[in-house]
Amino acid sequence: MKHNSLNETAYDIIREKILRGEYEPGSRLREDLLAEEISMSRTPVREAINRLVADGLIINRARKGVYLIQPEDHEIEDYIDIRCSLEKLSVEKCIAHISPEQKELIHSNLQKFKAALEQGDFETCNTLDADFHMAIARIANNQKLLELLKEFSTFFQLARKTEKRKQPREKNEQTYKEHSRIVEAILASDVDAACKAMAANIDTMRTNLHQNSR
Repeated sequence: MKHNSLNETAYDIIREKILRGEYEPGSRLREDLLAEEISMSRTPVREAINRLVADGLIINRARKGVYLIQPEDHEIEDYIDIRCSLEKLSVEKCIAHISPEQKELIHSNLQKFKAALEQGDFETCNTLDADFHMAIARIANNQKLLELLKEFSTFFQLARKTEKRKQPREKNEQTYKEHSRIVEAILASDVDAACKAMAANIDTMRTNLHQNSR
């Protein structure tokens, strides 16, 4: 059985804390306090911070320290424009390569999302939302596309926390409806409908994030 290194463990713990919303966007993260908080030495925490900087979740400001990201409107717009194009390509390639077993996989994700929504477990909804998009990307069978979407995945998982902070039930209900349309189009091998449904899903996030930033 493989055991994670201290560096890997520190990275996983701090990343999970960020994605759970334990730190306010834009807040300073101190290496010494993080080390104390997770009961580890500063060395693995420092390595974890470096990885989180590379992930785009943390910004290292020279002579000022490290801070959790707080994207400006124009940055959100840039990220979403690129992601929308990648996601439409992803769903198109997914339809071209999907197997019956993989169709069951994305349908299962949808059912799990519905169950979490009914239970009011919005943290799980957030995770399943990210998993849904990455599952489609893996089925697309394009390694470079998958790598690019992985680079965006962590940023958008954090963004979903901000996006759905207000009215989480209503917004996750909307996500479920949009994912249902995407799945329906994939199962019908309807590329045009799938691309439109995916674009609508990304545009909902765009609208919600801009509203929350005001």
